[in-house]
This record gives sequence, C-alpha cells and structure tokens, in this order.
Amino acid sequence: MPLDAVIEVYRMQMWLQEENGEDEDALVLWKPSWIPFCSSSPDDTVYGLYLNGESGEVCKWTRFGEREREYESLPAYLELMAVSLEAPLAAAGPEKPGMMGGALVWGPPSDGEHSDQWVRHLGQAPPRHPAKTLGAIRDALPSDEGAEFDQQRDALDLSDPEAVAAFRDYWWERAVQAQEELEDDVAAALGGNIMVQPGRKLAPEYEATLPPAIRHLPPSMDDIRAALRHESVRARFDREFMDAIPPHYPALLLRWWDIARLMADPRGDRAVRAVVNDRRTSG
Repeated sequence: MPLDAVIEVYRMQMWLQEENGEDEDALVLWKPSWIPFCSSSPDDTVYGLYLNGESGEVCKWTRFGEREREYESLPAYLELMAVSLEAPLAAAGPEKPGMMGGALVWGPPSDGEHSDQWVRHLGQAPPRHPAKTLGAIRDALPSDEGAEFDQQRDALDLSDPEAVAAFRDYWWERAVQAQEELEDDVAAALGGNIMVQPGRKLAPEYEATLPPAIRHLPPSMDDIRAALRHESVRARFDREFMDAIPPHYPALLLRWWDIARLMADPRGDRAVRAVVNDRRTSG
C-alpha cells in the first residue's frame, strides 16, 4: 500500500472504532497498534492485511468486520511470499504469482477481460516454450515420442523448405502441449504442499525434466529429520515445526533442508550444532 493509503485506512478504521464505542462490550474493529500494509489494490482498501504491533502477527481485515490472524509474523509472511516466487509451482493456495502490465499480480484474474494479459510466473524454471529449432523441440518432447520424431526427421527432404517448416511447426506445437501437460502434472503432484516428494506421482522421464525451482524442494519432513543427524538439532527442528502453522511449512522446510545439506560438510555440521546449542565457534 502507498503510505497515503496506509494513513487513510488507519484513520478510517480508528474513526469507525470510535463511532462503535470504546466500552468493554463494544466490538473491537481497530486498535492503535494495528498498522495496515497490504490491501486488495491501491484503490480498493475494503480488505487487506495489517501488522499487530502488540503481538507481531499479521492479520486480515474485511469490510464485514472480520479480524483474523493469517500469519505468525511479518518475516514469516515475507518469507512465504519469497518461497512462492522462487518455487511458484509449489505455492500454497489457489492464487499463483504472475505478471500483468509489468507488475506482480496474484492470479489468474477472475474476470475474462484481463485473463489474457496475465502471464504465469515460473520462477527459476526454463522458458515455458522451447525454441523453434529441431534440437530444442527434440529435447522438449516426452521420451516415448522421441523415436517417432527421429524417424520423421530422418525421412524429411531437407531441400524442401515448406516440408521442413511444416514438420518443425507440427512438432513444436506438440512440444508446447507436452510442456503444459508437464506443468499441470507437477502442480497436481505437489498439490500446493511442499512436503509432497517431487516426482513421486510423475513418470521418470518427467521427473528428470523438473525445473530447478522444484528439484531442490525437501522430499519430506522425515527425510529432513534423518539428514539432521544430531538429536539436539532434530529437537530444535521439531519445536519450530510444532510452533508453525500450515501456511509457513514451505519456508520452514526449505530453511531446514538447507541446514541439513550444510551439515553434510563437517565444518558446516560443527557450525550448525554450535548455533543450535548457543555456543560460539572459533575460527
């Protein structure tokens, strides 16, 4: 939200609270320590998110008087947004990150007027569609269609430009279709839950083509616990996991998966245990 919108919403909500009364039985619509920071849009501020300055929690407000906790803290909210942008196919919730008019827009838009302008964001994934070259098209095809592609390519009359163009266009469209099917399969396999093992519900040839943003996701909570190796570190992980709420699981698991990989190195292992046990390391 722009700062002038923050001020306007804050003043309006405080005025509504004063109009509603300040006795003990009055409905609490707003408190002085609640700071709005995110709304539906700069021009639509009937609902959004605010920071509770007393508890540190991020809560939502609506025009119907709803005031509910959404996130444990502002850092947790921002971390979850970062994970959703880095690994968008694993983003929790129905809305996915995308671009429209040069800006980040969570969508796809519900109105048909703008839906064609919204472009899905794929994070670290390679370009959605392969280049229109025979090599790129061949690499983008499912493995069970490669033999047919090779057979038709070898029988192609390279001296006939129209035949070459028709062959290329046909197989490029098939490669694009396969890529879109793959994206749908990945999204269905993850189901918005980062704890689902990437590729578990995919064929092996699809698993090998998962974009880098998906490959590094932790396969499961149990695998992370096993990789942490030391009971004291596992206990710290267990406490954080029990204190978290489901929307924070992606960020939590990504962070602890990185810690588990760091502990594979003896120097990293000593550093992690020192931090977890509140000790200082030398050197």
